[in-house]
Amino acid sequence: MSEATRATRVDDAVRQLRDLGERVTLARRAVLETLDATPLHLDAEAICVAVGERAPGVHRATIYRSLQSLASLGIVTHTHVPGSSTIYHLAPGASRQAHTHLQCSSCERFFDLPVEDLEPLRATVRRSTGFDIDPGHAALLGTCADCREE
Repeated sequence: MSEATRATRVDDAVRQLRDLGERVTLARRAVLETLDATPLHLDAEAICVAVGERAPGVHRATIYRSLQSLASLGIVTHTHVPGSSTIYHLAPGASRQAHTHLQCSSCERFFDLPVEDLEPLRATVRRSTGFDIDPGHAALLGTCADCREE
């Protein structure tokens, strides 16, 4: 991803904050830049470490509060991972695709899957039970191709 695209994604998130009447603090900007700068699935602890490198002096509690408020505002999404820490992403928008997470139970790697790919399953579950699955909120567990071959 180019630096221009990254800047646009962070700028979009900052614009959303301002449109909501929210402050754009150093901590919030550092969290947004950290989430946007990596394709990795970061938990709060990894975000704290990365923000500490990007913006020394931002307290860990401030980073956790920033993650919580950005998530409640819909600018950041979080995914619960069974047996592990919650991971965070910038929320899908014009320049970001909504996706769900798959995690290999053996090697613990994550794989992203477009939410649309789960639509047939969601429709079947909704029709048969009335339950509406939120595919972006929790990781689905399974075994990746590499681990199945071992």
